[in-house]
Amino acid sequence: MPESPEELTEIATRHQVYLEGLKTHETKKAEKFLNEINKIVSIKLAGKDLTDYSRIRLNKLLKSIRADLKIVSGEYAAMMAKESIDIAKYERSFELKSLGQVVAYDFVVPTASQLRTAIFENPLTISGADNGKMLKPFLRDVSNRSAEQIAGIIQAGYYEGQTTPQIIKNIKGTRGARYTDGALFRINRALGVATRTAVQHAAVQAREEVWQNNKDIVKKVRWVSTLDGRTSAVCRSLDGREFPVDKGIRPPAHPNCRSTVVAVLDSRFDALDRGATRKARSRNAQGESVVQNVSAKETYYSWLKRQPAAFQASVIGESRAKLLRNGGMSADRFSELQLSSNFKEMTLADLNQLEPQAFQKANI
Repeated sequence: MPESPEELTEIATRHQVYLEGLKTHETKKAEKFLNEINKIVSIKLAGKDLTDYSRIRLNKLLKSIRADLKIVSGEYAAMMAKESIDIAKYERSFELKSLGQVVAYDFVVPTASQLRTAIFENPLTISGADNGKMLKPFLRDVSNRSAEQIAGIIQAGYYEGQTTPQIIKNIKGTRGARYTDGALFRINRALGVATRTAVQHAAVQAREEVWQNNKDIVKKVRWVSTLDGRTSAVCRSLDGREFPVDKGIRPPAHPNCRSTVVAVLDSRFDALDRGATRKARSRNAQGESVVQNVSAKETYYSWLKRQPAAFQASVIGESRAKLLRNGGMSADRFSELQLSSNFKEMTLADLNQLEPQAFQKANI
């Protein structure tokens, strides 16, 4: 059976750390659009007493504000679309170098046109309302929602009889709360999440395009999740699972997803094994953070099964932790039972129907 060389997993997990840093860098670029929103609000509302406005006059003001915010929203979406292409080009080169470190082969290089198609015409598989959206509509919708949030606050404030300073405070927040209680703070977080999601999508799609162009050597893809206490339920269970090159769920599986995928090579390369590792962050019995190197073949639940009970409970809850420790199931079987066929987390009641003996053994 084809395998993913351990060294590819090691390279991918190291590279994901770099990618997380890149996401942070890109979110800082997005902050300039938040400043533009702030400037528009300040200019449009300066010196105005909205309590004296008629509905017709208010609607004209809102129309003007929406028009200006729409321009800013479009600029953000356009910037991220361009950044996504640049990121994809880098990731294409990185993936080719990674494969070249493991095997000597004359790889086919995806064209710029192929990268663009992959980025913008392959849907996001993130959970929630944005599932299935293409990248450009996703970015546009996120930024448009931000604009509507501002307009909505102004409109609601007017109908509630709030003064202009009160409405501005609702938008910008208060100094006492370090401006974390205003709409701009929430918008900043939303744009940050969207930016991180876009970066991850572009990176994965570029690497996927490399694999698509080299199907004679790349037979499948293997999901690799981050081994720490912040990994989502879906990514915990997807860790180690394999999918066809052209089918199956891909990161980002949800907003802020930190998972990645690696190539599974043709069976003639199965002998490749260089004792590679991946990083894992847990907590010891004293509650101290511990970073270890574990085998690159380690999966999330095989790793979690060896962690202190308190850490297990903090990650998956007390009942699931008992089931993992004492239910008599392998880590692979436990992982299989965590997600339904459509990659939704299964309830404990669902698990009990499938593995009642495990619940009895764990005394749950």
